[in-house]
Amino acid sequence: MINKILISLFIIPGMFLAQVGINTVTPTRKLHVVGNMRVQVMTNKSETAAYDRILSSDINGNVDYVTKSSMQPPIEPGASNKESYSLVYNMPGPNGDPTRTLKCGKFLFVFESTDQSRINFRLAENPGTDVNIYMSMEQNFNANGFQFYQGKNPTDSSTVPFIFTTSNWNVNQEFARANLADYEQNIMHFQYPNDTDFYRLTIYKVKQNTGIDSWDFVASCEKF
Repeated sequence: MINKILISLFIIPGMFLAQVGINTVTPTRKLHVVGNMRVQVMTNKSETAAYDRILSSDINGNVDYVTKSSMQPPIEPGASNKESYSLVYNMPGPNGDPTRTLKCGKFLFVFESTDQSRINFRLAENPGTDVNIYMSMEQNFNANGFQFYQGKNPTDSSTVPFIFTTSNWNVNQEFARANLADYEQNIMHFQYPNDTDFYRLTIYKVKQNTGIDSWDFVASCEKF
């Protein structure tokens, strides 16, 4: 069976217009396809800010785009506008994979390639000026262990920030002692200066005993 391909030509003085129809003799757009479309090779651009458009179609099959920002819930006084992002992967050993990043708002997160698998973070964009990030952490570990601290280190006061500048904004900084033993969960809270957003990051590591040992890494970020 040979599919029908029709090219309709319209001649206007000084202009040449064409419409292509596949399986239709009455194309209504420059390319009009009646049937399924298949694309085999695509690139993941979910972390590329320039890719902010999503293909969409109407009831007649006309394909256009909508922006990602237009799909977010409207911000109303007294209402919450929450976003959630997650990074989940499996490794053959207890070390994290720093090539896998989690972008959440103005931050990027990675696990260290050590058996302690500490979480590191950096800014997603150059801030143009020095930025101080204040953080608090709840650490829950084996044998009913619990620790809470504020600042960069457990011995710091709450007024000690992580400092990002125009030269180190894309360099990872470590959440001190945010060590992840098997089945351990840590929760961090922080804000970006002068923003109304509030961030909560939950990290978790679990050893899968299924005959061949492997480890699942989980980082979940919520922006309120």
